[in-house]
Amino acid sequence: MIEQHGTADFYFATDAALFRPKHVFVFVEGEYGFIPLIVSKSIEGKEKPMVEVISEHQCIDAFNQMPKLLNPSWTMTQIDKCTVVVSITNWWPLNVDLHSNPEMWSHAYPMIRDIILGLKAHGCEALTFFTCMNNQEATDNPEIMVYDMHNDIRPREDLILTPPAWIFPFLADRMGLRASVVAVTQDEGHFVDERALSLSRDFFVALGHEYDEEKAQATLSTVKDMEENLNMQRFMVDDDDEGGWLA
Repeated sequence: MIEQHGTADFYFATDAALFRPKHVFVFVEGEYGFIPLIVSKSIEGKEKPMVEVISEHQCIDAFNQMPKLLNPSWTMTQIDKCTVVVSITNWWPLNVDLHSNPEMWSHAYPMIRDIILGLKAHGCEALTFFTCMNNQEATDNPEIMVYDMHNDIRPREDLILTPPAWIFPFLADRMGLRASVVAVTQDEGHFVDERALSLSRDFFVALGHEYDEEKAQATLSTVKDMEENLNMQRFMVDDDDEGGWLA
């Protein structure tokens, strides 16, 4: 079954009436540090995606393979009776220089607006974006910083966020949802900051979500298997002296 919401299409794997995204968590799977990926897969556990999101504004490679298809969809997985995890599997490449991404908004705005409208049509009341921020100093301990836009609860310092981490809550707030950002700080010197990962796990468990430790370890193992290749890409692509991680 397909529902069309402007520029975003929802493909349902089951009865759409069973989809109840009252509270939505949004993650980017490929974010540097991979904590959102590991956490999202762990709270999804053994649940399968209920909805695939496809849009003309997604960034999809022209080449693929079959039958082992690299799925271009974003996924929505219902993890309990009213909580849904949205996993963003691809995003437009970003240049870190200011004013160097002029087409970003034209791709991001219509798609994110229509996804939120689709979620609202199914009863969404709150949206939280979970992301990471690098520590300013290597000696800093990881911490969870929360910006609750609905209740005006602010973090101790400004959150420096890349798309789509700030766009989803910004639009959700303007569209009448209870919007928030949860950011865990991490040490950029670690491929995966396991202290920050542990803190994130504790945060979601404290919220009452089940955390599949077996899935967490399997995802962490998969990510670490890719470490050498990703490190090579990091320095091959960037031309600055230090090498900057790609989002």
